[in-house]
Formats: sequence, C-alpha cells, structure tokens
Amino acid sequence: MKKFAFAYFLFAGFILSTSVAEAQVLTPQDDGIIPDQPKFYHHNQVFPYPYLREADLLWSTRHWERIDLREKINLHLYYPVIPIPDRKSLYDVLLDGILSEGTIVEVFADDRFEIPLTPEQVQQYAAKLDTLRDPDDYYNILAIDTIRINAKDVLAFEIKSDWFFDKQRGEMKNRIIGISPVVRNPATQDIYNLFWVWFPDARYALATHLAFNSQNNSSRMTFDQIFHLRYFNSVIYKEDNVYDRKIADYKRTTAMDQLLEGAQIKEELRNMEHDLWEY
Repeated sequence: MKKFAFAYFLFAGFILSTSVAEAQVLTPQDDGIIPDQPKFYHHNQVFPYPYLREADLLWSTRHWERIDLREKINLHLYYPVIPIPDRKSLYDVLLDGILSEGTIVEVFADDRFEIPLTPEQVQQYAAKLDTLRDPDDYYNILAIDTIRINAKDVLAFEIKSDWFFDKQRGEMKNRIIGISPVVRNPATQDIYNLFWVWFPDARYALATHLAFNSQNNSSRMTFDQIFHLRYFNSVIYKEDNVYDRKIADYKRTTAMDQLLEGAQIKEELRNMEHDLWEY
C-alpha cells in the first residue's frame, strides 16, 4: 500500500511539473530562457522609507559626493551608452523618466531644489540648436544642427545625501536627497551639472530598471538597490560647513590634497559611528 501511494505521488508530481513546464511559453521578444513579463522588475513597488522620529535622530551630517564614471566599479551606471531592450544607462533612465515616461516630476536647476524645471526646459538643456551663419552675412543662416547631450557625454554623477544615526534602531544610515548628471557639452566642451533630481521622486523609475551585473547575469540589481546598498565608489567634494564652501575652495594646492581631505571626512564618519557604541 505504501509503495502504491509513493508511486501515485511521484506520478502526480511528474504530471504537475510537465504541465508547469508546458505553460512557460517563450517568444523571441522575451530574449532569454524566462518569459519577460513575469520578471520581478516589471512589477516592482517602491518601499517607503521607515518612519524616523525627530527624537530618534541622534546625529546627522550632509555630504556631496561625486561618482566618477571612468572607474571600473561604476561602469554599470554608465553603460550602455546606446539603450538596448533589456537595460539603459542611468542617464537615460533619468531623462526618459522626465521627458517620456512622466515618472519623475521634481527636477531642479540647483542642489538646493529652489529653481524647478519643467520637462520642456530639461529638453532644451539636453538638446540645443546650433546655428551656422554665413561669415560674410550674419543674418544668412547656412544650417541648423541639433546638439544632443547623450549618455556618452556624462562624466560623473553627483549625489547629495544625509548620514544620520537612528537611536531607535541603533544604526548609522545614509539617505540620498538629490542626484545630478555632470556632462561635457560636445559643442563647447564645458563641464557642468545638467539638472538636479529630487531622489525620492526618482525611486520608481530607478526601481523598474536593471543595471548590469558582471558576476551573475540572472541576479541583476535595480538602480534603486544600487544606490541604497551604495554599490559604487564616490569621492566627497563637500561637507556641510559654516562657510558653505567646497573642499576645493580651501584645499587649493593639488587635487591630491582634495582627495585626502575627502578621505579624512569618510574616516571621521566611521569614527563617529564607532564612538556612538559602548562596549
């Protein structure tokens, strides 16, 4: 009787697994061994930040950091420079969220979020008209070309974030407030911040797009996970201070002095977290 029951359950399991396997229909649009639509990132929801009472905010500081996209550890934020079906660069995710998808609304011209920008203004910043005039007749226009700032023109990303110690949970946490692409204009070669995005408003766009994982192609992270897990390397170029000045304003000798000052600020942050504990 036991052998009969075991054989029955084994047969039922085989029939069930066969039916499940047959139900997984693949199409060329899936571009993989798993159907595209059920994949998790298509249905992601942004989890809200945990509630933080002012009484539990024991200590905090504010940093401005630069993520250099030339560093190998940051390449997953830079590539691909031309979007492909399964992934885009971080710049394209932000720009598409502002211009075409409408998932990013809070866009500003400064890092204090005082000068709001409309999608039309962002479009003008990202694509400018270059007019070629006749050198002998200024009013005679020979040609009009559109100069677009693409993902390949992004040199770095700057983020503005707060470090704080949550007394209730007993942990040091980082919360990003804003993010901005630093671009080189292909026409003038000027380097500047294109715009600033209020980070909480961009979380949905970041959570529904994947970045490349060189270690495991089936375990990619969303851009939202990358920033909350701080899976990147950055350099501090400013800390909140009474003069409201950047490191480059008082460490003017060499760039190495500025890097060492940023590293010193990171070390002081680690020491602060260590000193808040009692052993």
